[in-house]
Amino acid sequence: MTSQIWMRPYGWGVEPPYFAVFRNIFEVAEPVVLRFSFSADERATLFCDGEVIADGPPRGTPERWFTATVELPLAPGKHVLTARLFAFGPALTAYGQMSVKPGIFVQDESGVLSSDWEYQLCMGCSFANSKTDWGSYAHILTDEAFNWRAFEGGGGEWKKPEYVNDPRPLESTPLPPMRCEEIHNYRQCGPFFCFDDYVCVYGDYIFSGTGEVRLRWAEPGYDAPTPPDGFPTGHKPGEPYPYFSGPGDRFQLTGERIRWRDYWWHAGRTLEMTIRGNVKIESVRFFQTGYPWELRRDLNVPGDERMTRLLRRSWRTLQACSFETLMDCAYYEQLQYISDSRFDLLSFYELTDDLRLARNVLRQLAEGQYSSGMLPCRYPTKEHAGYRPELGEYYKIHIPAFSAFYIQMVHDYARHTGDGTLVQELLPTMRRAADFLQSCLGEDHLLHVPGWNFIDWLDNWEGGVPPGCRNGEGCTLNLVFLLALKDLADLEKHFGSPEAARERECLAENLSAAIRNTYFIRERGCFAEDSARSYVSEHAQVFALLALGETAVLPSLRKGDLDQCGIAFSFYYLEACRAFKQKELFLARLERYLQTADQPDMRTIPEVFPGGNWLRSDCHAWGAHILYHHFADGTILDPISGESGRFEKITEDDHVESVESKKQ
Repeated sequence: MTSQIWMRPYGWGVEPPYFAVFRNIFEVAEPVVLRFSFSADERATLFCDGEVIADGPPRGTPERWFTATVELPLAPGKHVLTARLFAFGPALTAYGQMSVKPGIFVQDESGVLSSDWEYQLCMGCSFANSKTDWGSYAHILTDEAFNWRAFEGGGGEWKKPEYVNDPRPLESTPLPPMRCEEIHNYRQCGPFFCFDDYVCVYGDYIFSGTGEVRLRWAEPGYDAPTPPDGFPTGHKPGEPYPYFSGPGDRFQLTGERIRWRDYWWHAGRTLEMTIRGNVKIESVRFFQTGYPWELRRDLNVPGDERMTRLLRRSWRTLQACSFETLMDCAYYEQLQYISDSRFDLLSFYELTDDLRLARNVLRQLAEGQYSSGMLPCRYPTKEHAGYRPELGEYYKIHIPAFSAFYIQMVHDYARHTGDGTLVQELLPTMRRAADFLQSCLGEDHLLHVPGWNFIDWLDNWEGGVPPGCRNGEGCTLNLVFLLALKDLADLEKHFGSPEAARERECLAENLSAAIRNTYFIRERGCFAEDSARSYVSEHAQVFALLALGETAVLPSLRKGDLDQCGIAFSFYYLEACRAFKQKELFLARLERYLQTADQPDMRTIPEVFPGGNWLRSDCHAWGAHILYHHFADGTILDPISGESGRFEKITEDDHVESVESKKQ
């Protein structure tokens, strides 16, 4: 599809944020199947005769905007199809939502719909962001004038829409429909609905009476029959805002019976429902959503309750963070990051046979590439347009290491699938990314890359940047690039150009020499992070093993007195242990994940290891990679067509023996 007719609210001055409802009234004389494809910008919920039938389209990019298809059996008679379109605009929309121009596209493939569409802007409402779930869409606040009947095609003033030719590339979604399963694993205590597990759910509510209803979600839950002291006003470590902050979704009722279906899912374990006036709750239902994975592995480890709990909570974390895109965390940012996605996909390769989301992730991340060759650390994202990275910046969307990690994650995909078609499609992206990083090599033959030089969250690192490495430099960053060059050479040998492979190998040899000359502290047998050789942590030693095969660093890792890798970067620590058969180090670090899963107040894996001075997200996919380490036979160092001979499998018996020996 190269150009399609879209409907939009008519008239000058109709700009986001707004809700609009489009309706189509039609009649059928005999039983039929209504079939149509649709798309929307930003997003739409579709109703037929007042019941939700679809939501979407799946989140796309300006380079590939998706359509979805609906098939619905209908009985003879009159019907009303409505589409609730929301367009929040750049200030209020979700950080992972992109937009070209708001509107809605419907293509009837069954010849059932009328050609006469109408719409109305939903007046009597406003929108506001929250300080906690700030990465998601804005919350809605209705007043007395809001037309609750609009979603079923009634009330208010209906007008003719504007029809416009929209040239954006439309593509039928490659993804399956997301899950929609009613759940009942919650209990109500006063104003709180507390869920037994971490959930991502659409709410469906019916209220009546006069007054106000406010709905606010929080990640933490509680297992006691009643909320513990301080729960309603509790804070997470290092967070200035209480669990329940901001306006939430707020509705004014004027005596009528109203029904509200969420336009986006909410995440967490607790819903606070505050009621004022004589409002009556007539019905509350919750529908769990997420990617419809089919697990092909058994997460039960006989005789090891702790490992079973870790695997199950890690899997629940991945489920909560995989939707139409992968997401770093379900409650806060809801963004598809390169590094986080790599860990997720490696686990999915081991746990499922479904590659549809993986392929879409790899393509979407490539679609975000800037003309310079730089890859944004996350995509899709509303922050993409007009961004220019600068040396030494913090918390921006170019993280130098992530451009290199993208090359490595495509190499992972090639090793696991052998899918040369997609790899060849992505080779130009990887070449441009490598060329961009190569262009940032200085006179010292080392990287000096603009952007936010994030490596890991440590309490004594500012903004995730190692000491002395703010300006896109440092041993770990250079080693990450070195491993990416080796992976790219391997990809070129199998799917690209042998000459290009030799060029990448030559660059890798030169970079290896520069890294050793600048960062290696010979008398200590380890690598410093900064060029002044004043700071040493686990991170550079781990990547010295992975990228250089430098076993001289093992004594410094065994000594255990270096700043440790965090919950995400320990992925590479564990891979180095697996690749170089360091069982004791592996099992000691595994214990930190087991302790994390032992936390009684959590059902998922958090953003950082508990015990520090900061703990934001209770559910963060980048810490769930134990699933990969538990099931994988090889490591990320294996060549595409090579054998996995370096890896001696670390069994659960080894883990149990280690625990028992510590008890003795």
